[in-house]
Amino acid sequence: MTQVKHCQIAIVGAGVAGCIAALALSRHFQVLLIDKQSACPEKIGECLPPAAARILRNLNLLKGFELQQDLHIPNYGIKSRWGAEQSVVNDNLSNPDGMGWQLNRAGFENWLREQVVAQGIETLWPAKLLDAQPGSDGWLLYLATHGSGHAQDNQQSIAVPCHFVIDATGRHSAFATKLGLKRKVLDKQIALWASMTCNESNQLAHIETSPNGWWYSAKLPAQRRVLALQTDSDLLEKGLQHDLAQFCRQARIQPGLLALLPPGIEQSGTIQLHKVVSANSTCLTQVAGHRWAALGDAACSFDPLSSQGMFNAMATAMQLANSLTEHGLTDASAAIEVARLHQTQIKSIWQHYLTHRTHYYAQEQRWPDSPYWQRRQTHKNAELS
Repeated sequence: MTQVKHCQIAIVGAGVAGCIAALALSRHFQVLLIDKQSACPEKIGECLPPAAARILRNLNLLKGFELQQDLHIPNYGIKSRWGAEQSVVNDNLSNPDGMGWQLNRAGFENWLREQVVAQGIETLWPAKLLDAQPGSDGWLLYLATHGSGHAQDNQQSIAVPCHFVIDATGRHSAFATKLGLKRKVLDKQIALWASMTCNESNQLAHIETSPNGWWYSAKLPAQRRVLALQTDSDLLEKGLQHDLAQFCRQARIQPGLLALLPPGIEQSGTIQLHKVVSANSTCLTQVAGHRWAALGDAACSFDPLSSQGMFNAMATAMQLANSLTEHGLTDASAAIEVARLHQTQIKSIWQHYLTHRTHYYAQEQRWPDSPYWQRRQTHKNAELS
């Protein structure tokens, strides 16, 4: 038997974009937040820029967030060796918005989920989007969820009639994919990352280039540190994702990383090599349409070099919430305007991102014969329509 859950706005995806949208929209609309996973899995630790404090403050979350000492530490800045042998330090000490944070990313997303639940917003997870059918005044979503087990007998079908759908499902863009939309893909970049115990006093993040990509390291909460190699999938050394010793040997070639990896750390049990994850630049060919819009990585995913993925997700979620609040959900012409505004905004963000991406990669000229750097120093046309 199919259960029916009515709402005004269905948000598919309970990551940063989805949670922020739910918290902002619940002030004015009946919202249902859906996710295929019961909790956020482990992710690479990330930087949350200082400007994000304004959004958290607007949602009355900042004070509570600041009390979660296990989720964040101050982001003091970054030391980079990019385009030259000499390191350059950019600190956040003079930033008027403060220093920002280095996050336990999974912990942050799960904390946002807790805030959604605490505010009485209806949630549904784990639940998988099976289909989406358009109607004159909205959408009918078909979901599958399960109870205490994963057997077929425990699966339950749920129908969700709603006026508006937000796709916040990350790079998979699950809802938009159901509509037959495709993603434009600029590159094949992936990240292979490790996490380790960290007791050293160095508080700065670190970026350093190599012939086949670049390395990133940053201190995280709970005396942890992340170390990640960004390269293209076809340039990753065969088997490296399963070889911690070789991963450490490659990292030690980088002058700025040598001190992070003392001899014998591979056998110490204090460093773990995780899976390969996507880190490429992609965008949907269309990010909004008939009573729907895509947010965060579902709309466009950024190179981690930009450090703008999370903030973009938060900022565009707030802007879409404001647009929906201003225009409402019932008028057809207003719905068209919401889609037009969102499409225009994401297109502008994407074009600015491409310009900055080209600029930063052009600064590294030490390996002119490297396929990795050649690919990024040739501008590709990836405009949104």
